[in-house]
Amino acid sequence: MRNKQDTDKLIKLVIDAAEDKKAINPIIIDVTRAGKFADYMIIISGDSTPQLKAIVREIESRVKARGIKGIVWEGSKESGWLIYDLGDILVHIMSEKERAFYDLEGLWGKEAVVYHE
Repeated sequence: MRNKQDTDKLIKLVIDAAEDKKAINPIIIDVTRAGKFADYMIIISGDSTPQLKAIVREIESRVKARGIKGIVWEGSKESGWLIYDLGDILVHIMSEKERAFYDLEGLWGKEAVVYHE
């Protein structure tokens, strides 16, 4: 577990990386009420497989440059949904179609959203 300040810096790094690749509608959801699987989820969309790939590469590059190791990717760009496990933070990078279908924001509720562009 990271301290709050380190977690906040990592969240900013991920959001900035995604926004630099023109990610669609990035949001941060506080999931601490659900237990200790993570503190935050970041949900980011892209409108094409190449854009999803670019977002993934940019986030991964910046995280590695910060010296963070042992990070796990789940899913594939071709499936339209990837999860990047950063410990305290789960980053969901989704196609707009997958994001609309699974509606993670709706699952957690508006009160859990702590950042919305």
